[in-house]
Formats: sequence, structure tokens, C-alpha cells
Amino acid sequence: MKKGLLILLAAMMALLCVTSYAEEQAKVDIGTISINGAFTLKCGIPDGYEVTPISATPDQVIASITSQDETKPAMVLSVAFDETYADVDRMNDLDQEALALLEKTFTDMDPTVEISYGDTGLGTRLMIAKQTDGEQDYIDFLSVYKGYFVEFVMIAPLASEDKNLSDEQLQLCIDFLTDLDFVPAHLPVVTSAADLAGKTVLANLTVDAQDSTKIQAELRQPIVLDPAAVASLQEGSTLSIGEENIDIETIEKDENDGTITVNGDILLSEREDGFHVSQYENEFTEVVATLTLDVPDSLVFLDSTDPMQDEPARHPAAEFMEMLT
Repeated sequence: MKKGLLILLAAMMALLCVTSYAEEQAKVDIGTISINGAFTLKCGIPDGYEVTPISATPDQVIASITSQDETKPAMVLSVAFDETYADVDRMNDLDQEALALLEKTFTDMDPTVEISYGDTGLGTRLMIAKQTDGEQDYIDFLSVYKGYFVEFVMIAPLASEDKNLSDEQLQLCIDFLTDLDFVPAHLPVVTSAADLAGKTVLANLTVDAQDSTKIQAELRQPIVLDPAAVASLQEGSTLSIGEENIDIETIEKDENDGTITVNGDILLSEREDGFHVSQYENEFTEVVATLTLDVPDSLVFLDSTDPMQDEPARHPAAEFMEMLT
């Protein structure tokens, strides 16, 4: 483990004010961390812990995850751009030679370090370096995502005489990383809908939390797969739909319409722009833009969701906003 992270951990345990510890281990949502417009990190933390940014620049974020209870282990999350991995989309894409070089950074310092691998909830590979035989236990998770080197470290409590990590504490760290997802950042927020005029789009609507007279419209489009990529799919390979990766157990093609069925419930339907993906009649989509829109008093919302009505229901602006809330 890097000496700098150990020093950082020691300093922040003395300086940071954090929330009190609660015995429940339920997860809480901490929102997202945006990094240079490349992606967002989403995770939950154990109850009683608090995330505190240590530093943030366009190319690096370091955050501590600590508890006021000094007998609880401390954690640090570090994300930094690394030229070595500038062209690497995910750690999953590294070959054995590249992985061996990463492993060597740990084994050179301590040959007794145990190296293993795991995955986040959305399938991004993690390298796990664990030391439980030294003076102070630690567990270090590493990954690569879109050119960024991601590292998450847990060490035994600094204030405790026992510098060993219990099985429960190790599981706490593993659970955290299982919940950690790398999500592509949305496109820049759009303030004008002029370029969308005349088009039909799918949108998720919510009332703006800062201004109840406006709505946030999250515009989405179908995820379209390249025909060449679909043609290469086979049993045992991986189907990537946006950030979701699905292991293919079965794959069947309907010779009549060309529809491909994966694992019995995922349909790949060929259209002019490529293959659209659906599951149980729900199409996979991705965000293309977010709009902040004024809601004029003259707005009338036409609601066609009731199949028993011949004509859509009409809702004036005030009623429409009330429906959204």
C-alpha cells in the first residue's frame, strides 16, 4: 500500500469531524462524485460513517470515509487520472501482463500480500490486495475506469491496540466495493430545447428541487447495439448494454424476423439504426440530455395513459405540477 495514503489516513483521523457511529450496518446513499466529466461514482456507506472530500481537482478526487468511533476502521477513496491507462476503458480490458505489473507493485513491497479479483455491482473488475500478517492489517481495492486509477483502502483502527482487521470489518469493505458503480456522466445540461423541436423523445419529469415553478426533464434514447458486435455474441461471451454486462448462457435467433433472444428474456431486435434491446417489453435506454424548463400557466398536459379513454385527459399547469410532486 502506498505510504502517502497511510500518512493521509493518520492525519485525517485526528482532524476530521464526523457523525456518530450507529450499530446498524444499513447502507445509505451518498449521491455521486463527478470526475472531469468522464464518469460518476455511485455508492452507499455503512451507517455511522461519513464521506468527506480531502481534495478535488479536475483530474483527482480523494475522500475519506470515517466514523467517530475510533475503534472502527478508516477508509480512503482516491480517483486520479493516469496517463498509463489513458486509453483503457475498464480494468476488464487489461491483459495478464498489465495485471501482473500492477500486482508486482504490492508483492515487491511485501511478498506476503494476498492478491485476488472481484467485480463491482455493474461488472467492473477490481484487484484486491489484502495484508493480514503484518503489523497493521489493510485491504486495498484497485480498478481502472476510462483512464482513471481508482483506489480504495481500509486499514485497521489507528486508535486501537489491536491492528488486525476482523472478518466483519473486511466484509464491511467488500460490501462497500460491491455497491460501488462507475456510471458514464450525463451529457452537459441543456438549457434550450430548440434543437429538439419536432422530435419525440422519452423523458423522466420531476419538479426542480430549487425552483418549484420549473421541471427537470431527463431525456432518454434507446441503447442501440452495433450489428457487428451482435454478430460476435455467443454462449459464454458477455452482452454489454450501456454499463450493464450480462453473461450469455443461451442465445437463439428467430430465422423469420432476425430477433435474437439472450438468456430467454432479453430481446435484440434489428432496426435501421442497429439492434434495440428490451426485456419484458421494456426497452433499455440511456440519458442523452437534461433540460430545465419553465412551466407556463398556459401549459396543458395531455395524458394518454388510460387505455379506456378515447381522448387524452387534459391537465392544466397547476394540476400537472401537483401530479409531478
